[in-house]
Amino acid sequence: MFRSERYLQPWRLTGPTPPRRIETQRLVLRCWEPTDARLFEPALRVSREHIGAWIPPVWDEPSELDDIARRLGQFRAEFHAGIGFVYAMLDATETEVLGEAGLMPRIGPGALEIGYWVHVDHVGLGLATEATRALTLAGLALNEVDRIEIHCDAANIPSAAVPRRLGYRLTRPPDLDRSHPDSHGPGDLLVFALEAIGDLADGPAGEANA
Repeated sequence: MFRSERYLQPWRLTGPTPPRRIETQRLVLRCWEPTDARLFEPALRVSREHIGAWIPPVWDEPSELDDIARRLGQFRAEFHAGIGFVYAMLDATETEVLGEAGLMPRIGPGALEIGYWVHVDHVGLGLATEATRALTLAGLALNEVDRIEIHCDAANIPSAAVPRRLGYRLTRPPDLDRSHPDSHGPGDLLVFALEAIGDLADGPAGEANA
């Protein structure tokens, strides 16, 4: 889940922003719409415990359809304003929510942070890797962006495998890691970074991964 209230170093893109819609081999990544609430609610309901193990703020997310619609409307407004780019991760027919991913300008000018979660029934299929690769390309294509980062708990092995698989390099954990909006437990926060599209790997296909 992506928390708009507690960014570390928020900044606003003043030029072009990421595309509202991205299609990959298996996924449609697009800006949330309030009308997606009926698709989002069951995905969140069955995945909440799975996600909450690593992103406790998920427990604070609304569960009623009207409240979810307002939350998704907030994501859409932030997308338009250039202060946050949260995408629905949908199947190719756009009838099922497979997760969520985002490009977040909350770690200082020139950098975007990618975050993601996958529906509990679809983990291990490489969807997070597929979405992350697409968002990395979209982020580094922007003139104002020269670095993409992924932050995750060191104990979350499947999540940490995604940046490694895509050629991200592990950097020193930030000094203020515990103030990170999704920081939560006793584990160390890993920070991965990638600066050049040429360093981005394809990521293995057809094997069990995040």
